Amino acid sequence: MDHDEIARKVSQSGGELAELKAVVKQLQARVDRQALAIQVLKDLLLSRGEFGEDEFLERLGQAAAQKAEAKNCRKCGKPMSAKLKRCMYCGEERPAELL
Repeated sequence: MDHDEIARKVSQSGGELAELKAVVKQLQARVDRQALAIQVLKDLLLSRGEFGEDEFLERLGQAAAQKAEAKNCRKCGKPMSAKLKRCMYCGEERPAELL
């Protein structure tokens, strides 16, 4: 590799790094907006007095557990790849609702 080629690759890498930094910054701003919206919704629900923060956190935990279970094979319980139509461990077919 000559000096010009190395300089070109470094320049390309710098441009790619700048693009990645911009994308990460956009994603962070998006996460911040979503977190704010979720906090406002949580405060609104809790202010109505129909349930407390403990019940909110319990339901949130249940929803997270259900989502994690949905990504696991129903037969062997191992995580299923989103890229495959069958479990790579036991061969069980992915349910239609997850395709």
